[in-house]
Amino acid sequence: MNSQGAVRIERDEWGVAYVTAREERDIFFGLGYAQASDLLHELLGQYKLVRGELSSVLGEAALERDTEALRWGYLAQARADYARAAPAMRARYAAFVAGIDRYLRDHPGEVPAWAPPLEPALPIAAMRALVQHWATADGRAVLAAAGIGSAPAVERGSNAWALLPQRTADGATYLLSDPHLPLGGLFGEFVPPPAWIAAAMPRGGFAGHEVVARAGELSITGVVAAGTLLPLIGHGAHCAWGLTTGGPAVSDAYRIRVEPHDELAWRCDGELRQIDRRSEWIAVAGRAEPLEVVVETVELNGARTPVIARADGCAYAVSTAYAEDLWRLDEQLLAMYRARDIDELKAAFEPCVFLPQNVVAADVHGDAWYVRAGHAPRRPAQPDRNVPLDADDAAGVWQGWYELDELVQHRGSKTGFLQNCNTAPDTLTGPHPYPAIDLTAYPPVLVNDRPGRSNTRGDRAVELLASTFGADLDDAVAIALDDLWPETAAWQRALSQALRVTPPDAADRPFARLLLAFDGRAHATSPGALGWLLWREQVCDLPAEPGEGAELTATVLAGRALTPAQEGLLRRALAAAAERMRGTPHGLGTALGEVLRFGAAAGGGAAFLAHRPVAGEDLPLVAPLRVAMYSDVDPGSGRARAYFGGPSLRLTRLGPDGVRSWSAVEPGRREGRGGGHSAGQDLSAGGRLRALAPADAPPGTLTLEAELTPTAAPDAG
Repeated sequence: MNSQGAVRIERDEWGVAYVTAREERDIFFGLGYAQASDLLHELLGQYKLVRGELSSVLGEAALERDTEALRWGYLAQARADYARAAPAMRARYAAFVAGIDRYLRDHPGEVPAWAPPLEPALPIAAMRALVQHWATADGRAVLAAAGIGSAPAVERGSNAWALLPQRTADGATYLLSDPHLPLGGLFGEFVPPPAWIAAAMPRGGFAGHEVVARAGELSITGVVAAGTLLPLIGHGAHCAWGLTTGGPAVSDAYRIRVEPHDELAWRCDGELRQIDRRSEWIAVAGRAEPLEVVVETVELNGARTPVIARADGCAYAVSTAYAEDLWRLDEQLLAMYRARDIDELKAAFEPCVFLPQNVVAADVHGDAWYVRAGHAPRRPAQPDRNVPLDADDAAGVWQGWYELDELVQHRGSKTGFLQNCNTAPDTLTGPHPYPAIDLTAYPPVLVNDRPGRSNTRGDRAVELLASTFGADLDDAVAIALDDLWPETAAWQRALSQALRVTPPDAADRPFARLLLAFDGRAHATSPGALGWLLWREQVCDLPAEPGEGAELTATVLAGRALTPAQEGLLRRALAAAAERMRGTPHGLGTALGEVLRFGAAAGGGAAFLAHRPVAGEDLPLVAPLRVAMYSDVDPGSGRARAYFGGPSLRLTRLGPDGVRSWSAVEPGRREGRGGGHSAGQDLSAGGRLRALAPADAPPGTLTLEAELTPTAAPDAG
């Protein structure tokens, strides 16, 4: 613990920041300084974004995001939130920004010319930009289904599970959090996703840094998103938690019928109301003149809400439960890091301001808890949420908020494990006749999912967790980094059937042997994995009729006999994939990681479509637990690059002797601090994670970077 300067910043061999302070109030100054040291351009870029000014740096590629920031008023609302925040929280934000400012003054040569002015509201605005997708996804999906705007990203990713003392060798609990996110940050090389998902993936990815912070009894370990105050996922001295996308319905889409002769006027139950309109101007790099953006807002459910589209004489808006007071999320996070057991962790969730996520949590006492968290509004009479609600009917106005005890949740586990890999809440302990949660006991808006829905990651997690007993750290790491493509054996049986009567051509037989001998693991060093991926992609691409791919998938997984047409399709796919494999650098010896790249490292853990996407058909992915998604192969380089994956995996051990964690998080991006996200990928590809130094680490374990005396925060800009 720090006994010299007010704030000490140290580094371990991986470049991870350790921030210690004598007084808790000073820790936030150190957090700001450390983040600026690791992510200077990314955090300043986030602050340009929330001001609606990123286009002045990145050009037209950032126009859509700047428009979104101005439309939703990220910074304007953050300033209002900051003014309403509790004095202690205002002091923390001010100290954090003061730490950033101190770094800028200590390292003037690193400060870009476009750096925005600093002010204490910026971390709140950055958090608003981070949670915006989850806060508005439900309403946007409804509008997209009506042909208005684009839907949110197709595939939700992330893994979280807890292996409880009943199943471990030493009575400890292991908790895994592996969020899957877009890669690259604001300034990383943009890797275009494949065409089938490109419309749903905004340019720009996640950027964050790993930090360990300790002051008195406060202990914080996690990955902080650029520009924000605290990690959303991590652990304190007694509790840890993981998150996966999925939660109650927290936003609704509204149709606003404007007056025939006044497009800014509308009525609610006969009362005349106004749509406010203003112009904003966006400076764009490479353009001589700024672009005008017209912003319209309307009051819905007690908060100003932007109009995001107009069509057929109507205005359309998405009302979110997260329109105001986002500072309370940071206040909740602090309470979570202080929690000494699950009861205190639950108390931290009492305000119900956490973002809509599946939360899997555990403590040092062997207890565990799952909650489908979110700030969920009460709707009148359960309206049809699959179509936009009519804003002119006051009956559609929200009527308060659900309380914590009403949310979907489960305490403990008779099975000795809990998991959620973006699956329905009733699959916590797997599909069996007695699910852990009876979803019929909850309102549909709190479930917000199809009962029993699972995916290949969830199925694989249950399979591994349910068959694990007497587990140690190595066993937990093996589950966290499992790279088996589920369903491989079923497709190999189907391929054998297809080749039984009609063998492949002589030139394709070595490739057929490669596929039938493949062990199913999407490992970067495996030629069989590349061949399998090429074949499955061909199987996906060849069907031409709607539903044909889904029917083939269902037949194979059920173990039913294939039709002659289906057998022929698998053989044609084999011939096409064999030709592609022969065209790779080393033919049948080319490994998966030679074609798929995760940053500078060989990539593995690929996800691919189960069948060809067609209108009205689901897009299920076949994915291992340790997963990445890759762009289309570039014709010039012959390689595909990861655009989506797990940049911040963490495995935490909790027991009576305390908390330890291991990670595969990309280190700080400063030159000399590791190789970007490839360093974490190299670790996980090798079946390893890096250990973080415990609180009682001996002297000399860490290297001092800075010893600081906190200074005052800059005035608001």
